[in-house]
Amino acid sequence: MNRVPTIVCAGLLAWSSLAAGDPQAWRVVPMEKRSALEVPLPPLARVSLADCSGKTWRQAGEIGGSVASASGELAMALGSGGWSLNKTIVLGRSSARSELMIWTRQKRRILFMIWEKEAGTCGFAWGEER
Repeated sequence: MNRVPTIVCAGLLAWSSLAAGDPQAWRVVPMEKRSALEVPLPPLARVSLADCSGKTWRQAGEIGGSVASASGELAMALGSGGWSLNKTIVLGRSSARSELMIWTRQKRRILFMIWEKEAGTCGFAWGEER
């Protein structure tokens, strides 16, 4: 069996559909870019690091209060922004603990960490899962 006529016919058919402006013809479609992620933070949060490279935490900084109060403020800020808490992992002793939280909104997920730096001050950092 000779496949050359079949291949030539397929090539001519593809070329003619391109020449005719057929909307079903093959074309290269650019990849969808993800929009910049906006994460609402509590009003008193101070951001000291911002990095959009995707290789480290996206933002880091400090929040006043205990881990429990900072976690509550964060829950109110993210909840009002349409994020929902998926999972919380509590680490450490009750007096000096930290929390890892996974928040989701539509198809996006972020990992948020809060830890006690000193009495009345907590550190925070968050990054997006890619």
